[in-house]
Amino acid sequence: MRYLIETCRFGFAAIVTALVAALPVSCGCESYNFRLPEGISRPVVPDVCVTEDAVELGRRLFYDERLSGNGEQSCASCHIQSFGFTDGRKNSVGSTGQVHPRNAMPLANVAYFKSFTWAQPSLKRLDNQMLIPFFAEDTKTTIEELAIGGREHVVIARLKKDPQMVELFRRAFPDRPINVVTMTKAISAFEATLLSFQSAYDRGVMTDAARRGEALFRSERLNCSSCHGGILFNEDVSGGEGPGSTFRNVGLYNVGNRGDYPDGELHPAAGRQTQGLYAVTGDRADRGRFRIPSLRNVAVTAPYMHDGSIATLAGAIEHFNAGGRNIASGPFAGDGRLHPAKDGRVRPLFLTGEEKADLLAFLEALTDDCFLNDPAFADPALPPLSMPDYCSK
Repeated sequence: MRYLIETCRFGFAAIVTALVAALPVSCGCESYNFRLPEGISRPVVPDVCVTEDAVELGRRLFYDERLSGNGEQSCASCHIQSFGFTDGRKNSVGSTGQVHPRNAMPLANVAYFKSFTWAQPSLKRLDNQMLIPFFAEDTKTTIEELAIGGREHVVIARLKKDPQMVELFRRAFPDRPINVVTMTKAISAFEATLLSFQSAYDRGVMTDAARRGEALFRSERLNCSSCHGGILFNEDVSGGEGPGSTFRNVGLYNVGNRGDYPDGELHPAAGRQTQGLYAVTGDRADRGRFRIPSLRNVAVTAPYMHDGSIATLAGAIEHFNAGGRNIASGPFAGDGRLHPAKDGRVRPLFLTGEEKADLLAFLEALTDDCFLNDPAFADPALPPLSMPDYCSK
């Protein structure tokens, strides 16, 4: 196995990016039953063979604290099923206690995403993304997450001592060793199965208020669906040039009214925060541009925004109703509504109280209780969850 250590401006002094040798892909990779509803295409995960054995191994690894350097944290520590595979925190906390500069992203339908993390358009492979929590370091802009860098042999030795885990690896990857490559591929296979398409919206059983909210959401006046379009509610259907076309500035900050977002290089109070896509491109027009998140299960994934700075879904609606956020005082004071790079579609909406309630009802209708209670996604060490009777098993 080879790793490319690349120095990047987006925050990692030494991030492992991608040169793991692809595992052979067999015809068995096409046989996995994703339980997809009609009209939804199979997810395609580059260089990851999704099989029953790989998924089961990946599920167990996802919940296994032995995959962190100190044996005290798992992937599920920051991606909790009942929270739509987020963690309910403003900012996630790594295995060594360091606070992450970002809010945990949900994992529903992650296999369909075009890129991963909040602000890295070149990170397009799910197995490569898994290397970040494994190997991210303590730098000015990043934290140690699972923190196995230099301790891979310790993690592998732990797994090799477990006969059940050894057998799972043997079945999932015959003639392949237990190593970081097979671990990341197995976890990626499990994550590819985290599909959410059974909400009230999908089943056509929304309330009248939710239907009115959907009409508002898709209306020319609000135009929410222009950014949150497509079946995943995360597609910018307006088009755009280049890799940044799915990254947008929504007027969350305008520190000192100078066009900046909180940035540890400029503002001591910002800690490890960076300015989104700008940290990758160096283009000042990219300040404050972050990836458009999916709205599926949005009602259970609070708090919101890349830094978790909006506590409630009602607060997020208020933010967009105002056309951005004006911070009157403090280290990040400034009027985000006037940010020079703010997306022009973010503008005052003048919603009435009833319209806000209807819009909230629609967003709540995107909650998929089948997904949140599917035992196939749950910790295998805990009693099995029970899904509602209407769920497709």
